Amino acid sequence: MKSWRLPASIVAIAAIVIIATYLTLTSPSPSGDYLNDNSSNWALGLNLSVLSSMPGNSSILNSNQVVISFLLNDTSMNSSNVSILINGTPVAFQNSVEAGGRRFYCQAVLPEGLQRSTLQVRSGNTTVLEYSIAFWVDLTPPRIYSIFPENERVAGPIVRVSASISDNVRLDASSISLKIDSMKIRNFVYSSGKLYYDARLSDGNHTVTLSVRDAAGNSAERTWGFLVGQATAPPDVFVTAKTGYISEDGLLVIVGEVKNNGNATVGGILINGSFLCSEGNVINNDKPQPATILQYAEIPILLPGEVSPFKIVMPKTFPDFDYILKNVRKFNASVVNYTVATSVPYRDFESTGTGAVDRDGYFRLSAQIVNTGNMEAHNIKVVATFYSSELVFDVQIAHIDALAPGQTALTEFAVLDKQVSSKITSFDLKVVA
Repeated sequence: MKSWRLPASIVAIAAIVIIATYLTLTSPSPSGDYLNDNSSNWALGLNLSVLSSMPGNSSILNSNQVVISFLLNDTSMNSSNVSILINGTPVAFQNSVEAGGRRFYCQAVLPEGLQRSTLQVRSGNTTVLEYSIAFWVDLTPPRIYSIFPENERVAGPIVRVSASISDNVRLDASSISLKIDSMKIRNFVYSSGKLYYDARLSDGNHTVTLSVRDAAGNSAERTWGFLVGQATAPPDVFVTAKTGYISEDGLLVIVGEVKNNGNATVGGILINGSFLCSEGNVINNDKPQPATILQYAEIPILLPGEVSPFKIVMPKTFPDFDYILKNVRKFNASVVNYTVATSVPYRDFESTGTGAVDRDGYFRLSAQIVNTGNMEAHNIKVVATFYSSELVFDVQIAHIDALAPGQTALTEFAVLDKQVSSKITSFDLKVVA
């Protein structure tokens, strides 16, 4: 019997059809796990990357208002597949197209401390990209404490000046600046939060200024004074009266007067105000951080026997202000430095004034100033001191640009603290140019 065979070309075509049918039947069909409303996302997910982010990883910021952003290398990304989390909590965000990608960003007000922001990109139920950055928000300046010597007499001529410095995140040690009597010291020793310098100093009053920044740029500065030499006769310039109180505005105030009790004309009288706790120790948050502020006497130059008022106010920006305000019980003031003066300010003035408590409870003083000399005076400073009995309770300053010989000017003062105003029994006016 003669056999029958299909032509070879037909057999080849049939084989191709069978193979194609098999591949079609056995290949998985597209599903929601692979596709979404942006058909490029899955293919993109395989090559998706973050081009840049803000803030920088491990950065330290000195503001709690932070812009967080991630730039992805894709402009067609659907924002519904993207999440931004701050410390694990999703937040609302915006996006914009930029050259080379799409930026996803938000602004947040964050507490102090370590923060983490995360970008997540999904394709269906699958996370195709997760990118995190960690950074710090640091609003607290460094702390300068354990200063020595401070408000005391020490033997010379070699005096070790020392202090401790700390920060809640990271200190910028390269920013430390130490000055003794306004001279910058470059070869001090600093290690593990401790600073010291062995200074050769003459007998007399000296001042130290120490400043530093942290890695976020927050700065701190402390200035203090001390006396070198053995105790001798009573000082020529000293505090004769002082008063301390908390003002109606919640500020810590020390007011008083200094007297030139010597035979020479002196100037540049520097006064140190100290705020102390009930035990008589200088207040500190973690022992021993003194709460002290330096202030110059209001009258720049004093003749023998003359007095000048001073007023020291602790601002609310002072380190540990709330802690000090809560614990302060005593106030002190002392003269830490002064110089012998060779010049005397122009003082040919006559001053008169009338004062009383107004209907609102504020003490108001109207003063008249007359130039009784024979030359024109410029940059005139009028200092009003308000007393309760013999204690100073407030000091107010007014300025007059110029007065010709015989010319008169009027100026006004107001003590805008009712509890202080109620105690005022007298006032004094001093005028210099």
